[in-house]
Amino acid sequence: MKKKIKNDKVKNINEYKKEKKNKHKKRQGRKIKKVIRRFGLFLVCFLMIIINICGHSIIGNLKYDIHYLKKELKQEEIRLEELKAKVETNTSIREIEERAKEELNMDYPKQNQIRYIEVDS
Repeated sequence: MKKKIKNDKVKNINEYKKEKKNKHKKRQGRKIKKVIRRFGLFLVCFLMIIINICGHSIIGNLKYDIHYLKKELKQEEIRLEELKAKVETNTSIREIEERAKEELNMDYPKQNQIRYIEVDS
């Protein structure tokens, strides 16, 4: 390559055209890099927003499920309490008598075991 003169005069027209092309290519390369960087930054921001929205959606669904399960648990606890109360009220006199005879060996008193007490009124 030939040396350029200090006062920027062009010695050779072909050399001048090559330099112009190279400068133009460099400018285009820089523009493309800027566009790619901006697009990359935009894409990263967009993906972060999408991921954030998806995360909030999942959290919302889980909270809804938890609320529904708690509600269902309360209903089952109420049902259990009702069944316990029903079992307690369903024990009849006959059942109590049978349990007293079998488990506690209790029986009606015999005639000689009965004592009458007279009360003056």
